[in-house]
Amino acid sequence: MLKILLLTLGGGVQHAIRVYRQLAELRLEVVEGGGLLINGVSVVGKGTNSVVFRCRPAAGQMELACKLRRGDATRDSLAAEGQLLHLANAAGVGPRIYVYARDVVAYRYVDGVHVDKWWKAADAEKKRVFVKELLDQAFRLDRVGISHNELARLERHVLVERDLPVIIDFESATVGGVSNVTQVANGLSRLGLKLPLGALRGYRRCLCEDAFREVLRFFLDQL
Repeated sequence: MLKILLLTLGGGVQHAIRVYRQLAELRLEVVEGGGLLINGVSVVGKGTNSVVFRCRPAAGQMELACKLRRGDATRDSLAAEGQLLHLANAAGVGPRIYVYARDVVAYRYVDGVHVDKWWKAADAEKKRVFVKELLDQAFRLDRVGISHNELARLERHVLVERDLPVIIDFESATVGGVSNVTQVANGLSRLGLKLPLGALRGYRRCLCEDAFREVLRFFLDQL
């Protein structure tokens, strides 16, 4: 496993050993697998601050994803992301957190596809169910005071699993300044839907359920 970390995380031997020790303490095993190759190692994905691997508990067969901090990351810890994902889970949003540390965030592996690919093939009814659930999740995040901050780019931060949305990647999330419904609305506009500008202005003023229902109705009426 140490060799895999050396080939993929950067930052040299010391960083790889530090991450390796955290994985050992958390009793996690990284395994190869995914659609991206880094120096010959297949991984799930790569971001500015982390690499995402498939992983599993040392004892058991649970399928997990492990986000590991890169050696050249601009963030000095992933622990805040783990904490915010835990809070999002309490609102019924995001893949279930398993465990986290400074350089490791492990959560349920989402066996899904990216929104833009799914959207092209889905029928109107599936899109209606998807849009309603996604906006409901955004509203729940707003209500608990967590802003994801990247949901305007649904193609990168939402996976579709069994035709339902799973919001992922809380790396840039913050507490306060919530705007998830507006972010999702902008993301849906990138998929070809019109924006309910007046309804969104009303929602931003009150963050209340009646205004949210108006936003939701506008989108569902287009499908």
